[in-house]
Amino acid sequence: MRRRKVLICWAALQAGSSILTCLLLLLTTGQNPQQVAAGIVPPPWSDPAQNPCASMSGGWQLLYWAPLKKCFKIFTLGYPCPETMELSPTAVSAKRKDLPAAECRCPPGTALSPLHDNVCYRLYERGPCQPEEYFQPVPDQAKRTGNRWGTCKRPLQCPEDMLFWPKDNKCYARHAKGPCSRGKLLVQNEDGLAECRCENVGELSSFYYPAEESCYEHYTKGPCSTPGHIFLPGGRCDCQRHLPHYHAPHQMCYELDTPGPCPPGHIFRIPDEVQETTGSSLQLLPRARCQCKEGYVPWSDGICYRLYTRGPCGPNEFLVNGTSCVRNFCGKNRLYFPAEDSCYRIGSQGPCALHQVVIFDFTARPSIDGISYNGMCGCSGVLTNLDQQCTGEGADKEQNICESTPGMVEINGQCHKLYSRGPCGAGQWLEPLKSQATNGTSILAHASRAKCVCRPGYTPSESDQRGMSNCSAPSVSLARYLTNERLNSKFLNDLHVGGTT
Repeated sequence: MRRRKVLICWAALQAGSSILTCLLLLLTTGQNPQQVAAGIVPPPWSDPAQNPCASMSGGWQLLYWAPLKKCFKIFTLGYPCPETMELSPTAVSAKRKDLPAAECRCPPGTALSPLHDNVCYRLYERGPCQPEEYFQPVPDQAKRTGNRWGTCKRPLQCPEDMLFWPKDNKCYARHAKGPCSRGKLLVQNEDGLAECRCENVGELSSFYYPAEESCYEHYTKGPCSTPGHIFLPGGRCDCQRHLPHYHAPHQMCYELDTPGPCPPGHIFRIPDEVQETTGSSLQLLPRARCQCKEGYVPWSDGICYRLYTRGPCGPNEFLVNGTSCVRNFCGKNRLYFPAEDSCYRIGSQGPCALHQVVIFDFTARPSIDGISYNGMCGCSGVLTNLDQQCTGEGADKEQNICESTPGMVEINGQCHKLYSRGPCGAGQWLEPLKSQATNGTSILAHASRAKCVCRPGYTPSESDQRGMSNCSAPSVSLARYLTNERLNSKFLNDLHVGGTT
């Protein structure tokens, strides 16, 4: 047997076969033929009884078209099918065995419209719809049962200077990369729909980079390869000292809202409480600084750690603020809800709304942040869509996109991210609110969905001219304290001097 295998391999190599072919022959030779046949499942159209073309040379690529009694290459677009359809294998049916070998179907990414017969239109474009409408697939279509169908729908309304992207039901900023591939930006086409495009004319001309014939957002890294350079208006890569993106210690520019030159857990951005400084002849823009990411707090080692994870704490502990670690008092199978200062079992309703249960905080990254002991509310049933909407009795199918996005909340018609400033005053951020209970840190509540509270380390201060409550940073509070102490000292000295005279 060994001699026979060696001869077979030698014959295969002499015939010009590859070493891989020789190995396959060695593995299959001498085995039970039934076992070898069971390892390879031929496609249904390779059966000559169903597809007469299968017996021809290269027949696995041919399909028999009964009306013309001819063979055509599989997935041929157009003839013998209508112009926009392709020749596809007929779906296997357990009930009917006499089905033809081929049928005409819409290519991937297209669907039929009930408005026009035998015409396939591209999905998520205007297609057969009216202006400012897009052609979307009919939901819950059974797979491989007949052709794919679509229907017309109007885009959801987005905030100003933002465009709706129907493929993921989200809004993106105009002239931003958003869901587009590298080198293209989001614009509104003549049909009133969002489109990824790049051109050296019109509104995109200032975003055009001639060297690559691509478009990039301004003040991002874009096509720039030199460290410390960002893409500036005019289609050039450079760094200028007067920009907020300039980092003086490194003498480089970095893209905002990125890690940039910062330590772990930080983000390079303009602080909320910084205001523009105006001089006699020069107006200075605010500078970006390294500050903790949303939901992170600074620690004495210079690193920012995510709240309610182990962070710098010991085993079986998690971080509750910038100075304190606490023992994991929740125990196993329970998660902590800061708004209620309580723990709830995973999978229970807890403080969540109807059709929701307690789940893990899936926004945390265990490989980077560690395991999060923070609890969230999620759908109790099986998700059938990509926007995390919960289904149940009385559920609104047209649920607000912002409300259905984890970590987001809608306030006064605007979508804001939790643990960001949002509509709050200086030194504050939005925290989730699951109940009507308030505490000393709560300043402003929004429809029992989120509340404005002082950021960790900040203290409540006087209201501004608009009547909005603010919070002062630790350095500001210290400066006010020293100022008051100096004024009191001056008053006592003046009083002492006046008394002696």
